[in-house]
Amino acid sequence: MNAPIPSESLLANAVARHRTGNLAEAEPLYRTLLERQPGHPDVLHLLGVLRSQAGDPAEGVSLISEAIARRGNVAAYHSNLALALKALGRFDDAETALRSAIALAPGAGALIALGGVRRAAGRAADALAVYCAAQVIDPADGAAQEGIAHATAELDAAGCATGKPKPSEATLAAYRRAFRLRPAAPFAAHNLALTLQKAGESAAAIPSFHVAAALDPSEPAVLSGLGLALLSDRQADQATTLLARVVRLRPDDAQDRFHLAEAAQAAGDADRAATAYKESAALQPTSYTAWENAALIDARGDNGSALATHARGLMAAARAEHLFWKAPVYIAMHVANDRIGAGFPDAAKRALDGFRQAAAVENRELLPWIDFLRGSLLLRVPGQEAAGRAVLKALVPALPFLRHVTFDDEFDTLCRSVPSKELADFRAGFQSEPAAEGVGPLLFAACDDRYLRLFAAPLLLTVDAFCGEGQRMHIHIADPRPDIAEVVAGLRALLRRSRLTVSTERTPPDLDPASRRTLYTCLRLMRAPDVLDLHGRPPLVMIDIDALLPIDPRRLVDAMAPDEEAMLIHRPDSLDHLYNTISNGLIVLRPSSSTREVLERTATVLLHWLRQRNMAYFLDQIALIQGFSDVERRNGAVGILPIEELSRRLGVSDVFLPFFDEKHRAGFADRLSALTTRIHEETLTDSRPEEERRASLTALVRRLQAAPPAAT
Repeated sequence: MNAPIPSESLLANAVARHRTGNLAEAEPLYRTLLERQPGHPDVLHLLGVLRSQAGDPAEGVSLISEAIARRGNVAAYHSNLALALKALGRFDDAETALRSAIALAPGAGALIALGGVRRAAGRAADALAVYCAAQVIDPADGAAQEGIAHATAELDAAGCATGKPKPSEATLAAYRRAFRLRPAAPFAAHNLALTLQKAGESAAAIPSFHVAAALDPSEPAVLSGLGLALLSDRQADQATTLLARVVRLRPDDAQDRFHLAEAAQAAGDADRAATAYKESAALQPTSYTAWENAALIDARGDNGSALATHARGLMAAARAEHLFWKAPVYIAMHVANDRIGAGFPDAAKRALDGFRQAAAVENRELLPWIDFLRGSLLLRVPGQEAAGRAVLKALVPALPFLRHVTFDDEFDTLCRSVPSKELADFRAGFQSEPAAEGVGPLLFAACDDRYLRLFAAPLLLTVDAFCGEGQRMHIHIADPRPDIAEVVAGLRALLRRSRLTVSTERTPPDLDPASRRTLYTCLRLMRAPDVLDLHGRPPLVMIDIDALLPIDPRRLVDAMAPDEEAMLIHRPDSLDHLYNTISNGLIVLRPSSSTREVLERTATVLLHWLRQRNMAYFLDQIALIQGFSDVERRNGAVGILPIEELSRRLGVSDVFLPFFDEKHRAGFADRLSALTTRIHEETLTDSRPEEERRASLTALVRRLQAAPPAAT
């Protein structure tokens, strides 16, 4: 039998393997030593460090704590205990351990480690203080300077409302000094380059990226940063070469392939770009943009077979729920719109044919929607209008909203079909409080009793926080419960600047559930004429009740030019314009004769469909689109400002914030209630700039939307 290896040799072998990163071989050697010498503090300490490095910091804490219990005067024990505690998120305990290490062996190293703990705990200012103290001890310590740079950057982020902070001059100076202290460290050059890039100085970042790449030519993150900097500097050919190297180094990274596709597209290499986008989509099938960009490139190159193959993959991805179920339809529409806009309607038709073939094989649920786009395209082709109408008529069983699409004078005929007595009876069903005194435009929303209780408070709180004194708000409530007066009183109690009025009505009792839901979406348009008359016909800002408006409503009206009578999402050139040119999310109307006529005739046609008990989703949007078209056909154009242009004029990206489909998920009401409380707290803080408050509110809503569904 072989004699056992002396403990000194065994320990040396274990440490050697540990230092080279061979944890799997070092661990059994440490454990053998502990069997021979139970409780040996050095071995306990080293095994604890190894276990923490191996992803088990809890055992690391246990082992190192035992070592300290046996020999508590070794600074390294306390420092490594702090690292394990930090990995567990026990930041206060980690700081205590480091203070013990500093007491035993004062020096820059433990202070730098303390700065890292404080940064991990989100205490950037406290971290900066200890990094500076470490630098006083050793002014040439690059690690201390690197910590100063990181902490300063984090303070920039903490003070930024947008969440995308631009590095301050102090941060740039700190990273420059860190690089000067560590010119041979790739990460120092890389950090400086990234910071310059974030500061919008891509050209200045390129030399630092080159230094980092020269120091570590096989590091994908460095090469990717250099490639993206070159791309930003319009050096697309060089960027493509570098990003192709990154893809070879990280073949399973979808984002790397996406960046390669962007560079190749900028360099004019359409085939390579399309291939890279498709490979990115294959690696990450939830990437809508990768799917869409590849389809656009194929269509622009009139590569029908490649587009059809790609569309089949897209249809399958939607069927597998990697994408929103209707995403292939949106992409097909964008591709066709792109070809129409470029003056190639025949190419648009070929592209839609490819999508139709793909849907027939992979996702037949979407066939009617693709055919809807094909029919809409035919309506644009001279001599094919009748064929387009025939296609749409044949699709009514699959897409019931198409029964409401009118052409020529059909909308006017529907308006005339409603007897004046029935219109008067409908107007009489509007039960309202007297108008409140106030100034500025009137904010108007309509909903049923359930949505009032869910969404009115956050909407009203938000408007009240951003509006001027005396802002008027009106909510029309369908089918209120008996305690509606108490609910409205509670809403009014939240308001400090605004004046709220409400109106109510009872909807027909014989509606099926789907028709009733559709009617609730239509009531805002159906009751707008009544609300305007009640309040003296002011400018009108209509918004969904399940949205927020983090801006003074007066700014929306003031941003419109004198000849602009309406503001809404307006895309008359899109293939889905028959039902989705005008989104019902946010609408601003000036009190002109044209907008008044649009509202009155839209409300009348909606009443016609209600009388017929013939309602379908999108009816509100279809009626409003056709109301504008009807007035323009008879009286001339109505000045319409698209919301996108309004956003540019105001310099505000989030003019309004809708709550998407999250409202249908389990636990949504509880999360929304918590959000409402937070909004109340946030909006009470009036000393902050409007941009900061809006950014904070946007972040709250985004967190709600990103929250996972509650367990059922």
